[in-house]
Amino acid sequence: MWASILPRMQIKYCPIDGGNFGDALNTMVWDRLFPDLTQRKEGILVYGIGTLLDGRHDRSLKKIVLGSGLGEASAALPDPNWDFRWVRGPLSAHEFGLSSELALGDPAVLWPELQAGCGGTPGGPIGLIPHYRTWDSFDWGQVAANAGMVAINPRLSPNEVIVQSRGCSKIMAESLHGAICADAMAIPWAPCILAHRFNEFKWKDWLATVNRPFAPMVADRPLVRSIGRPKALANRLARWVHYKAHTRRPSLRAIASATPVDAHRVSEALARYARNDANFGCSRPSDVERQRQRMLAACNAFAQDYGLLFTP
Repeated sequence: MWASILPRMQIKYCPIDGGNFGDALNTMVWDRLFPDLTQRKEGILVYGIGTLLDGRHDRSLKKIVLGSGLGEASAALPDPNWDFRWVRGPLSAHEFGLSSELALGDPAVLWPELQAGCGGTPGGPIGLIPHYRTWDSFDWGQVAANAGMVAINPRLSPNEVIVQSRGCSKIMAESLHGAICADAMAIPWAPCILAHRFNEFKWKDWLATVNRPFAPMVADRPLVRSIGRPKALANRLARWVHYKAHTRRPSLRAIASATPVDAHRVSEALARYARNDANFGCSRPSDVERQRQRMLAACNAFAQDYGLLFTP
């Protein structure tokens, strides 16, 4: 069955309806590095950018991992057909029983648009990049404006997100790839948790590769335009049982529509956090470049092993 569905080598990623620039990076990074990858007539999956390793997979297929990661502990699904070239971070490596030497970081840094660096725009605004589903739930443009920031829509294309990020002096990111891209461009950034879907495991996994502690700004209330009674009741139950509290924030599951006062309080919290420059930071460009070179070496070995063109 799989042989007929997947007759060629393919990049495995998660395309999101309506767009999500972090996942869309897969369409920009791998075609450039391996221009003939999808022409190989083999049923092989290449796991690229994203939290992809704890989903369902076909044990009969060869699966090559170029930087993907897990989303939670005890979710690794090992089988003899995994070929790990590197993973997103040491937590993913540990769960699969891999050497920490394979915890190189997120492959988004291989995107050429991030390699020039810029450090942001001195005197520019602070950019706020929510998770794409958080973005859908409320008017974050207004929340950001009331905090003296500018909101960056994570559903835009990667190029548009990067252009807007470069115009900022700092970045506050609930979107993991918002932080990863800011870090690669030497724009000081800080994590923020605005809703329950923020995944602490994957953040801690990546943060360990850039030697950054996990110290996010956490909103004290979720913001949603509206919520139906069944969903509100389900969220109330999730709060009560602390559903997925080890990786998510059940207390930020909405149980009522946000009021103007709620939105004002979140704007105040964002502004207060952003006033402290010590909350922001980024990796040294030399460290990012060292990380990138190790990934390129792994890509080169992968290309040689599978007879692919490699154009770094």
